[in-house]
Amino acid sequence: MLGMKPAAAFYGMFRMLCWAGLGAGAIMASGARADYRETVPVLRIGMVEAHVAAVSPPKLEAVRSAFASALRIPVEIIRMGSYAALIDAHASGRVGYAIHSTRSFAATDAVCGCVRAFRSPVAADGSTGFRSVLVVRDSVTRQISDLRVAYSREESVSGWQLPQQAIQTGGLEAPHLVRAGSVRSVIELYRAGEVDGFFGWIPDRPGDAGSDVTALFGGWNLVEIEASDSLRMVWSSQRIPYGPHAVHRTLPDDLAEALGAFLDQMPISAPGLLDIFEPVHGGGYTVPDPEDYRHIRGLVEALPADDAAALPAQ
Repeated sequence: MLGMKPAAAFYGMFRMLCWAGLGAGAIMASGARADYRETVPVLRIGMVEAHVAAVSPPKLEAVRSAFASALRIPVEIIRMGSYAALIDAHASGRVGYAIHSTRSFAATDAVCGCVRAFRSPVAADGSTGFRSVLVVRDSVTRQISDLRVAYSREESVSGWQLPQQAIQTGGLEAPHLVRAGSVRSVIELYRAGEVDGFFGWIPDRPGDAGSDVTALFGGWNLVEIEASDSLRMVWSSQRIPYGPHAVHRTLPDDLAEALGAFLDQMPISAPGLLDIFEPVHGGGYTVPDPEDYRHIRGLVEALPADDAAALPAQ
């Protein structure tokens, strides 16, 4: 028995040396892997100048400083005059990271296939997107093609473009359309009895059936809507995710991971910064499915320069 101890000790030490060698190899491999701080001299972030953070110089500097501190590399924020300019800058690689609307991301992806969405915002109500809906007076029994239906304006994703896409593809009958010019005017036409229904939007929450008409326009003007005749939903579009945060595919993966981690921590570590950076959706972020933005490519054929697709109520 005593004669076996040196051998056991030898094999035990051998195993320890093997594990130590593997550990050292892992550390060396980790050290050998390129770090984004060594390969990315500056991160340029693109956002439209209408963004709340871009309007105020102090807010813009607060955002830039926070990103630079978290990433430990120089950061520049490039303000764009329109989403069309943002698409061009991101597709060409002049900015590496951009805050997109839903349509501007789909357009950029269609143009170059060189961007990927790594986070998308969550609204305070838990929704991660919205659906365009057609609601009509509950007492209406006529076919949709016989109804007078109000919409806000042609630039509206939920009020015009998604319904038009459904009409053109045969997914929805064409009603008699009445242009109102704004959401408020849509509701006023309905309350006055001049239309049978209207196109609007409702938030889309994970696991929600998506048929709650009290959530129309995100609950905005709920009192006015409820004061009118009761409504029922007769058509709904597919889910449209909120506009994502996206990176150019030439950026290192570890930089994208660091950006995602920073955004994930923002609601807890810097809620004030989240209010500046995500003024419309204040519920944090989620990781989007790569397929989330595929079915909206039909909306990007004619992208207005003043695209505001990130705000479905417009």
